[in-house]
Amino acid sequence: MDKTTILIVEDNEEVRENLEEILALYGYTVLAEPNGLAGVKAAIQHLPDLILCDVMMPELDGYGVLNMLSENERTAGIPFVFITARTEIEDIRRGMNLGADDYITKPFYKDELLNVIRTRLKKARARSGSARAEGVATTHLSDPEGGNLRLEKAFIVKGRRQTIDQGHLIVREGEYPHFIYRVEAGSVHLSRAHEYGRDYIIAELGAGEIFGVPSALERSPFHYTAKAAAKATVLQALATDQLLKLLNTDRTVTEALMRLMAGRVVSHGERLVNQAYDSVRRRTALVLCDLHEKYAGAAIELSREELAQMVGSTKESVIRSLSDFKRDGLLSTEGKRLVIQDVDSLRGLLV
Repeated sequence: MDKTTILIVEDNEEVRENLEEILALYGYTVLAEPNGLAGVKAAIQHLPDLILCDVMMPELDGYGVLNMLSENERTAGIPFVFITARTEIEDIRRGMNLGADDYITKPFYKDELLNVIRTRLKKARARSGSARAEGVATTHLSDPEGGNLRLEKAFIVKGRRQTIDQGHLIVREGEYPHFIYRVEAGSVHLSRAHEYGRDYIIAELGAGEIFGVPSALERSPFHYTAKAAAKATVLQALATDQLLKLLNTDRTVTEALMRLMAGRVVSHGERLVNQAYDSVRRRTALVLCDLHEKYAGAAIELSREELAQMVGSTKESVIRSLSDFKRDGLLSTEGKRLVIQDVDSLRGLLV
């Protein structure tokens, strides 16, 4: 039996289960996720041999999944096959231009599905074998532990040590980075300002954790504000030019940072995978909390289209969030009317 692992990313439960059944029947090890964000996490964590991914999904579509995995060294070489009901040539061309290996259209035939999978796996193995025969170095993390130690030493020897009082600003959202930071003692809160003017915490970092690396490498502004969250928080600040010199001269440090960032994607999931944007669920919760105050606790009269416009997302994604809130007992619905049942728990989603 073939022990090849295939990851299915498909939001339609019936299609997903059908694919699982077919692939399991033919001996494949199957992983399945119901949305794009979960699919990215699973791909990075499990490194499947092939990915089958739907195109049209809420929050993060198949194009977004492919783009994110293509930019990650751990997953860039995994064969990627789109599953789509949309057969327009523009959609197919777009997927192939982004780097997809193949596509199948819904409804699909079992033989067609299996042929595509076998062909793509065979070509991937041939490429891998050719690379080994030619002596081409494959991507691997040879000494990330050593890289961590050398990075820590750079913070100590070349970094600037500073003590920050609780609540004081370290970096502000929108500023360009001159340093990356390592927490030596205490803790740091990373927060973002929502479009409605409120702040919410996206991460709490403790001793040994590092922040600012993606912004430093991309030369892009910080997408969060960082403040000291404990009394006498101690930081080590390493200048960005020192970081770049270190990365250019020591591959193990590069490997250590790759593992750090990949691990954050896995452990923090949606929050760090989609770190530049608020999740639809959180934005919906924030809008509902604001409306709850505006309506003084009374029922909210609002169509789903109007609510989606306020959230800044599709109606389908907002309806899915409302269904989650209703299932968890946070609100009830009566036609267009929304009644908040547990505003404190709803606010808790913003933290």
